[in-house]
Amino acid sequence: MKNLCTALLIIMVAACSSTTSQQQKPPQVSLLYVQTASSGTFEPIAGSNNKYRLVLSGVSPSVVYFSDRPNRLAGHISEDAFLKGIGFGGKLDPNAAIDIQDGAADSDLIVVKLDKPAYDASSGMLSYEVSVLETAREGLQMFSRRMDKQIPAHFGSVAVFIDSAPCQNRACGSGPFGMTQFGDPGCCPGTHCVQTGFMGIPNYYCSAN
Repeated sequence: MKNLCTALLIIMVAACSSTTSQQQKPPQVSLLYVQTASSGTFEPIAGSNNKYRLVLSGVSPSVVYFSDRPNRLAGHISEDAFLKGIGFGGKLDPNAAIDIQDGAADSDLIVVKLDKPAYDASSGMLSYEVSVLETAREGLQMFSRRMDKQIPAHFGSVAVFIDSAPCQNRACGSGPFGMTQFGDPGCCPGTHCVQTGFMGIPNYYCSAN
């Protein structure tokens, strides 16, 4: 009888753990972020063939984000929140498609890797150190056919489409094992910290819903 009770207890715990895991599993969502500006420049960085300082003027204070089917999420966040949350300087720096309105046909879509952002909200100026890429990351595949190699020194209105690949949702919420305080910016831009629980045990994860 003792062995039977022990076996039943193990089965019940495993079943509860499986159910909880399924209920609390965060949805996998890929987001695309869009920055807009009224004008910009590419300034070559000395000693490099494909690195430039991208300087954007008249930058919108908000970054729009959206996802494709089946989620079809959309919203906006501040430039500061986006730049602090997306992640720079890691193995996967943000990739971006720079789509220049009314640009020359051979230089109106440039795909780059973004690094070292510098943002001044008071002047609406934003700059990055960028490396021009030969291929587009999966999240930017829609721009592959339009990719250009000519880099314009100056350009007008522009939209910068940035993929979410470098951002990895981290632990959020208050709990064991040194988790951060609930509500801390441990989640990617466009996602937020959600609390769930089972039998009184709280669980926190980042969700886009």
